[in-house]
Amino acid sequence: PMTMLETMQALLGLQELDEDIFRVRQELKRLPEERARRRGTIDVRLTRVAEIDQELLQHRMRVKEVEDLTRQHRQRIRKLEGEMNEARDAALVAACQHEARNLKRDINEAEDEALTYIERIEALDAERGALKQGIDSEEVIFAEYSENLEKETAAAEAMLADLEKRRAERMGSELSADVLSEYEKLLEAREGIALAALEGRICQGCYMEVPANVKVRLSQAAALVQCPSCDRILYLYSMQA
Repeated sequence: PMTMLETMQALLGLQELDEDIFRVRQELKRLPEERARRRGTIDVRLTRVAEIDQELLQHRMRVKEVEDLTRQHRQRIRKLEGEMNEARDAALVAACQHEARNLKRDINEAEDEALTYIERIEALDAERGALKQGIDSEEVIFAEYSENLEKETAAAEAMLADLEKRRAERMGSELSADVLSEYEKLLEAREGIALAALEGRICQGCYMEVPANVKVRLSQAAALVQCPSCDRILYLYSMQA
């Protein structure tokens, strides 16, 4: 069986690999998240373009409806004017004049409404143009980024495979099952750092001061000693060299 010193040396060697493994895994997690974030930014702008297109369609349809309505009203006014020219009945002339005035009022209101829609259309067209110009540039940048990301991902995956292979080889040591189990549990709980040096009486994992007896037990090297605050397996700072 391994001595406690040999056990700690083996764990330190394992920790060195596991820190690199954890870092590479974090990078492999970060890369697609960053890609999704960048893609999401572009997609939000594309969604806005689609919303503008829908709004433009509705406004242009409304302008067309107003134009059709005013054309019909003007045709009716011309017809009324013709009827008034031929009419001999004062009451009929008055009725035609009243209807014509109402139609002219409706035309004015409709044209004011159409002008509001036209101004909105112009503003939306300008916004859409600026968005599209920005999106086109961002798509070029995103394509280049995605290509580089694929290379970075492939390199990180190759590095991870090599690290895991070296770890598997190192796991062939005589570390006991209970020591490995505790180490693996802490590795998961403490984000890839299961061990911590004790410098003086300060744990370098959580920077809390440990009781005096903890340092004494660690110096005796009779069993694994864990930090009372963060639970990491402690080792003397001098062992790191």
